[in-house]
Amino acid sequence: MTTTATASSGTALGLLFGPGANAAEAIARQITSAETDLDRALRRLPEATRKAAVREAAATAAGLLDVRLDGLLLAGWRLHHDLTGAARRTLASPGSMELVDLIRHQVTAAQEPSVAVLVDGRQVGTIQLGLTVEFDVSALVAGIKAGLLVAVHAGSCDVTAALAIQGAQVQTASTHVDLPAVLTVSPGIRLLPAEDYPATRPATDQPPADQPPRPYSERMS
Repeated sequence: MTTTATASSGTALGLLFGPGANAAEAIARQITSAETDLDRALRRLPEATRKAAVREAAATAAGLLDVRLDGLLLAGWRLHHDLTGAARRTLASPGSMELVDLIRHQVTAAQEPSVAVLVDGRQVGTIQLGLTVEFDVSALVAGIKAGLLVAVHAGSCDVTAALAIQGAQVQTASTHVDLPAVLTVSPGIRLLPAEDYPATRPATDQPPADQPPRPYSERMS
């Protein structure tokens, strides 16, 4: 299924299923409708047990996919050589700040969490998930100070998220995000390994968030 969002969604889960949607229920339907080894294993269980197992597994899966989009993008920029170069120069020159023009580029974040399904202490199957989020970023300007990303100036970004279950793609969604004139990132995001910074520096490896993003793998093109 493919959907198109009309406004920015804060998390990959919100983008895929829509704000306020019951993502766990949607994932449960995908699990039970797929012809997989997991589905065949679940069919051997009593109906009440099967429904409970699917419901709990889907809720866990939804939680694993509830990752912030801005966190994925900001963390992905750690692979951008222009930003890391500016970070090293400003770190070496206290008080300096650099503005880095970022031409159109892409950031791709991918993760493959899994959920083990256990009934009476016995594992009856594993739900394999695959989440891919692609950012197609138009020209913008990043502000770098003391080795940190501290501001992002006006730009835009097309975001596409795809969800796979047991290796089969089941949901995709896209949105267009226009960044505000100036987005301040406080206290700043490290662009370099933590050991490159003074121990007392009040910085973070994550964007401001109530729930920081979970681990993921990333690549840029």
